[in-house]
Amino acid sequence: MITDQTVRMHTIGAPLKAQPKRIMDAKTTRVRPVDAPVQPAPSAQPGKLTHSAQRTPSAQPAEPVQPARTAKPVQQAISAFDDSKTVRHRVVDAVAKPLPSAIGDRIPRTVATRPGKWVIARVLLVLLIAAMPILAIPVEVFGLVSQGTTSIVLIALIALLVTFMVFAPHRIDIIVGRGLIAGMVACIVYDGARLFAVHVLGLMGDFIMVMGSFVTGEPGTTGSAAVGYIWRYIGDAGGLGVAFFVIAFALGIDRWSDVSAVAASVAFAVFPTWTGLIATVAIAPRGEEMMFQLNWATIIITLVGHLIFGLFVGLAFLKMPRGGAHRDWPWRPLLHYVLKRR
Repeated sequence: MITDQTVRMHTIGAPLKAQPKRIMDAKTTRVRPVDAPVQPAPSAQPGKLTHSAQRTPSAQPAEPVQPARTAKPVQQAISAFDDSKTVRHRVVDAVAKPLPSAIGDRIPRTVATRPGKWVIARVLLVLLIAAMPILAIPVEVFGLVSQGTTSIVLIALIALLVTFMVFAPHRIDIIVGRGLIAGMVACIVYDGARLFAVHVLGLMGDFIMVMGSFVTGEPGTTGSAAVGYIWRYIGDAGGLGVAFFVIAFALGIDRWSDVSAVAASVAFAVFPTWTGLIATVAIAPRGEEMMFQLNWATIIITLVGHLIFGLFVGLAFLKMPRGGAHRDWPWRPLLHYVLKRR
């Protein structure tokens, strides 16, 4: 077993050098060190050197102590951020001045706990306008209200909503606009497959022109066909896009994963949209006569078209700022309270 050995070292009688001392005043101001003189002890007898003097033969006579040097003031750093402002002032500056998207997206938006009554009324107005074009078709087929009358009421409600958007804009307006565009783009892809089955394969007729005649009252004309397609793209498809976007944000689907959000959009396109269309044709007394013949070809074509529509609406929904503080919806989702109660 190996043990450590203790080695005693002898001190060397070398002369000690005077160590520099820092001169500090009462306010503790840091200055450069000044070599202080070494003075003999006051108790030493004349003619005899003290122990410290014997070890410092090269000590010089005492010199007057130099005054402490004052530190130079440091210039304030130049920055665009003013430290004198409070947190509230900084928030106001952030709202007043537009920030880059990379920074602005990270700033949490204010999310209220419960919506106000005027905001609820505004959301209900948006949902009513979005649902009226698609609901006007079964109302016309069942003979309840003509689609021409529905179009007049719809135009008046749209004018009211546009007035609110111009003179009293709200955060949800961006959701309405993007939902409208998403539905119209998805309908273009849907019609690509449907028109191929209509004009190339000849599996079903084009009932969109018939829908235009519900409004104009003139079947088989070019104007009725144009009105039918305008109603389809802006009213039906755009309204469905707006309805899904608003309902998805209200429920909190934007907090789901990408696959789940797209699946919810596809499910919305199938039920109640496609299911309501087939039920109208099947149940209404003149459903097949006014719309299209109900067979396996028309069922498959319309189902595939609605699946395509839901897929592209869901993909467009993924481009929205979603989740937590980045969402554009002004209050907490409704599913938050349902899950909280459970």
